[in-house]
Amino acid sequence: MRALVARQAQSAGRGWSGMCNRVGAMNAASYRPKDIRNIVLLGHGGAGKTTLAEAILHRCGAIARMGSVEQASTTSDFEPEARSHQHSTNSSLLFATRAGREINILDTPGHPELVGYALAALPAVETALLVVNAATGIEHGTRRLFLAAGEANLARMIVINKIDAVSPEALRELVDALKQSFGPRLHCLNLPARGGGDVIDCFDAEDPGVSDAALLSVADVHREILESTVEHDDGALERYLGGEKLDLAQLRATFVRAMVAGHVVPVLFTSARDEVGVDDLVHVLCEEAPSPLEGRPRRLLRGGELVEVPCDVERPFLGHVFKITLDPHLGSLAMLRVLQGKFDGQTPFVSPGDKRPRKAGHVLKVEGRDHPELAAVAYAGDLVALGRVDDLHVDQILHDPALGDELTAPRPSFPAPMLSWAVTSKSRSDDVKLGQALARLAEEDPTFRYGHDPVTHELVLSGMGEVHLRVMLERLQSRFKLEVGARAPAVPYRETVSSRAEGHYRHKKQTGGAGQFAEVFLRVEPLPRGAGFEFSSEVFGGAIPTQFIPAVEKGARDAIETGVLAGFPVHDVRVVVTDGKSHPVDSKDIAFRTAGKHAVRDALAKARPALLEPIVALDVTVPEEHVGTVSADLRQLRGRIMGMEVMTGGYTVVHAQAPLAELATYGGQLRGKTGGRGSFVMELAQYEPLPQQLRQKVVEAHPARKGQGDSED
Repeated sequence: MRALVARQAQSAGRGWSGMCNRVGAMNAASYRPKDIRNIVLLGHGGAGKTTLAEAILHRCGAIARMGSVEQASTTSDFEPEARSHQHSTNSSLLFATRAGREINILDTPGHPELVGYALAALPAVETALLVVNAATGIEHGTRRLFLAAGEANLARMIVINKIDAVSPEALRELVDALKQSFGPRLHCLNLPARGGGDVIDCFDAEDPGVSDAALLSVADVHREILESTVEHDDGALERYLGGEKLDLAQLRATFVRAMVAGHVVPVLFTSARDEVGVDDLVHVLCEEAPSPLEGRPRRLLRGGELVEVPCDVERPFLGHVFKITLDPHLGSLAMLRVLQGKFDGQTPFVSPGDKRPRKAGHVLKVEGRDHPELAAVAYAGDLVALGRVDDLHVDQILHDPALGDELTAPRPSFPAPMLSWAVTSKSRSDDVKLGQALARLAEEDPTFRYGHDPVTHELVLSGMGEVHLRVMLERLQSRFKLEVGARAPAVPYRETVSSRAEGHYRHKKQTGGAGQFAEVFLRVEPLPRGAGFEFSSEVFGGAIPTQFIPAVEKGARDAIETGVLAGFPVHDVRVVVTDGKSHPVDSKDIAFRTAGKHAVRDALAKARPALLEPIVALDVTVPEEHVGTVSADLRQLRGRIMGMEVMTGGYTVVHAQAPLAELATYGGQLRGKTGGRGSFVMELAQYEPLPQQLRQKVVEAHPARKGQGDSED
């Protein structure tokens, strides 16, 4: 039946699609939860997600003709960065309608370094379409995103795209590989027809025994998916085993429940560029994908406890801000999932921290760069947008004022950044503007971070890799007209002392009026690693009046901010004041602070100063076959292997420690050695002495820092 619908739609050709235009979409009627389908397109780069989204829009009549990634004319990839890179660099929200259903589509980037956008889209939808390139098969991104969608409790479908690029034998091998990787729950819902140009329905086929399928048997595939479906419903299973013919509507409902539970994962075939199989895919999305009523229940946090939110249009309004982006005309654009109730421009709502209700004024649907206004109300389950909302943030919950609850959305788990760059503005006047721009970019991308390093005094950007950070720099230029220079960040070394030593400084200053006088004797001592800084006084007999001891401590703290070797902060040291002299008129706080500072620097220079380097703990996740190579690489980087942990799916986690200075480009090295399948997370473990043969290089590389503390106050 679906195949007949698909063939009839294809015979109508592009002219049928062209009869529908954006005016119809802009004035679309409201869709109730049972008629809404929310999907996210996931997959490795090059799988054809954006082209598939374009084909869906075209077959549904949302656009008059298909755009092309190569020609930078697709609806999704409208940003300058996506067009220049010729792949998606941000998630895009789209929508289409077919047969009384509304399909909201989130098209996400496939580049592994931009995975944050894909993971951030999962809470907004019920169904994940994992798009697999028929020519390249299962890639690292495929596995990672399939598991992530399962962890998010989404119904999953696999779309094998670009089927025209390989033979039927290769497609059969790919189906077998998918089942081997993801389990026997995978079942083909349709099959490519012989000769191409069409697909054959296997789910509700009227005569599964007769087929022109290019691979596998329609009858066998029909039986497999039917049996897997009824296994999820005792009543249906009993009727099936008794030879009773199952009602198609009941079978569909059972199939949806089985898919939501992860018991069944349908596999479909398309060639999106030629629109082969796209009509059948749209039919599946309309009829077999779960609606917001059928998908996983939504849960929010109230006081640390998860509470279920029913998709009920009669309840007070609740909405989840799942994405923030910047529009050149509307400013901040907040993408909103209506969780319960209904929402329009006159619906009063409050956000966290609001003291009084407000109204949106305009509620928008989003189609790439276009934001047509929704003329009707948005019901629970729909995805809409609010413009000019600079005070809203990702994962905030908007709600009816009458609810009075402070609810929050659980935050998905995101991978840690693997590469950092230090950046500087081309113009000092841009520094404030740069901070504001970075805050907006970090709001939009959960895997992008920035901050000032208190040791190196650099502005550091951190992301998933070089491509990720370059996209961010391009956005700074295209959106905010900001140009910045980028380089590898300085390593935050520390200094310490290796022995006890004494220091002395006499400060005397006469300026014509009241002068300054202070003399301080002290010693410095090493402390255990990680102890920080200690200060004490052994002064007796009033050599230094008690009221000036705090000033000496301030001077000591000034001194340890910049050490004597290369100007890095001094740690793990104790300063003990032992003696001094004062003057009844000229002694004052500033004098003893200055004397304390220079006495400490005198002692530090005599106490065998040493450099400490940061050592990080690494968890490197790699396929089993690359464990030996990765371990050898870590040893070459002065790393230590601390242990290994075998994971499911053929992966191993290598636990190691290594100097941060050796890891500036490790993310790229790891991806190169593992074919893009390796990843790592790291965190500071401890500081350790820098080997003597490397110390002089660091000292010579920081001549400016060495003299930072030498000037008179």
